[in-house]
Amino acid sequence: MISLYAVEIKHLSKYYKIYDKPTNRLKEFFLKNKKYHREFWALSDISLDIPKGKTVGIIGENGSGKSTLLKLICNIISPSEGKIITSEKIAAILELGAGFNIEFTGRENIYMYCSIMGLTRQETDEKMSDIIAFSELEEFIDQPLKTYSSGMYVRLAFSAAISVNPDILVVDEALAVGDIHFQLKCINKIKEFKQLQKTILFVTHDTYTVKNLCDYAVWIKNGKINLQGDVNFVCEEYERYIKNKGKAVDSDKPKDESKEILRIVDTKIYDENCNENGQFKHGKNLIINIKYETYKALESIVAGVAIFDSQGYYVCGLNTKLDGVKIIPKIGCNEVQLQYENISLLPGTYFIDVGFFEEEGVGKLDYMSKCNHFNIISYDYFAEGIVLLKHKWMVK
Repeated sequence: MISLYAVEIKHLSKYYKIYDKPTNRLKEFFLKNKKYHREFWALSDISLDIPKGKTVGIIGENGSGKSTLLKLICNIISPSEGKIITSEKIAAILELGAGFNIEFTGRENIYMYCSIMGLTRQETDEKMSDIIAFSELEEFIDQPLKTYSSGMYVRLAFSAAISVNPDILVVDEALAVGDIHFQLKCINKIKEFKQLQKTILFVTHDTYTVKNLCDYAVWIKNGKINLQGDVNFVCEEYERYIKNKGKAVDSDKPKDESKEILRIVDTKIYDENCNENGQFKHGKNLIINIKYETYKALESIVAGVAIFDSQGYYVCGLNTKLDGVKIIPKIGCNEVQLQYENISLLPGTYFIDVGFFEEEGVGKLDYMSKCNHFNIISYDYFAEGIVLLKHKWMVK
């Protein structure tokens, strides 16, 4: 019987032996009846079936076991317990250093990788020019890998992996070290694979990308599946968990401006009379004005605004792609406005997130969390909650 699943994981566990001192490893080797290590269970009793043709997002904090799971699926390491069943060709882009030889040149590593994936020398020769072109490493392809930056390594790894036409593509957070140009290029290629109904396993901290790219989400916590299912539900629960721990979901690392395509400059909130006092009456218009700069020519971008209440609950998210509005920015300073008409939010304090994305609304160009806030006021007491819904009473 042909399986409907690309990967079947049954009661999978993986532990590592932890030695407090290097000499303890030797002692345990010679003294067979005595244990000098403690066990660290990176994964514990994971069971998961991944359907063919689906894109599955795997999220979780650092050290939760995500990368260990991918290594097991790719047969890089062996499980301590349980089993994994795969019957299709897997190509993986894992963390830096996995799978390539740093003493080899970029070209030699391509030959080695393609050979491992079952391609002949002639087949690799036929693909070589396309692999190099996609990686944009023509100038460095015959230099040893040990001279590559982390971004160059990712370019080579991704380009080689997609060239072998895998049935299953496994992408770890390695893409996070690449520049924004190549990230968008990779996302477009992943979307092509989706259209071809390839199975994709995608590990990232970026829940926005998971929401917009994946069909299913799995949240791994402390080596176990904490939650799985609907992408939006799983990601929102994960975001709430992270926020409650006092951590930011979005990275606050300084940006390399030389690699930026777009940068949010400022956001202001006005009423319909262009007043900016932070106080807005229920039922009146509210305008959010966003200033941004672009440093490269872009055919089209997507702007989005999300509103959260004072408890951090997601109230409403809008973007120009959903509303059929096209933005073609010029290089330099630009502005875009979003007007909420007769805003129906009930009195309270609200915060906004602002983001810009590539034309498909998946790749993030810039994003600012809780970048501004406003208060809705009313002199009447007429309802409770967050939003006033249109309604009428009927007494029979």
